[in-house]
Amino acid sequence: MVFRRYVRCKATLAEVIVAFFVLLAVHAYADTTDGQPTNNHVFSESGVFIGYGTGKIPEGHYDPVLLIWHFGYDLGKVFNGLNDHRGMLSFYIEPQINPVFHSETNFECGVGFGLKYMYPLTDNISAYIMFSVGPHYISVVTQRQANGFLFSDTLGAGFSFFLTKKTMVSVEYRFRHLSNADLKRPNLGIDNHFGLIGYSILF
Repeated sequence: MVFRRYVRCKATLAEVIVAFFVLLAVHAYADTTDGQPTNNHVFSESGVFIGYGTGKIPEGHYDPVLLIWHFGYDLGKVFNGLNDHRGMLSFYIEPQINPVFHSETNFECGVGFGLKYMYPLTDNISAYIMFSVGPHYISVVTQRQANGFLFSDTLGAGFSFFLTKKTMVSVEYRFRHLSNADLKRPNLGIDNHFGLIGYSILF
């Protein structure tokens, strides 16, 4: 039984990784029309991120794989004073569907709304910090946290490496807390530490 669960988890993870790279290819192609760049974008950044997290609940490990589509909007377009700074402050939205490896395979889904501040260190490397909150749903049954609807609170920091002036690869650390503001019991929360990698296009 344990071996079957192990194989199923590894197979699911492999499928997730393949799906991510397919999504990455589609995302990169979507930035062009007939081979020419397009500028008709509401957002100033669009990216895909994949990450792996570790955490514990009384029943064992709680290890999500994050599958995130990141949409950022440069707040300098609204607040002109921000354009006097080297850094960029953006508002972002992150819809996500995340498989979770536990004693049985579970899942999460939700969306995060947050702020990200990016500051250039060199011509090709920038550092950033970010935080977000948003509604989520979890399927896992645990003594620590009521499943179903809850909130995700996330803090993170990372580095972006520019491949071109408009494309970048990012590596990132995130800490995430899941709980439901005492709407249901139990509500002790689930904490995770994540490492992520992503690819973004700037518009």
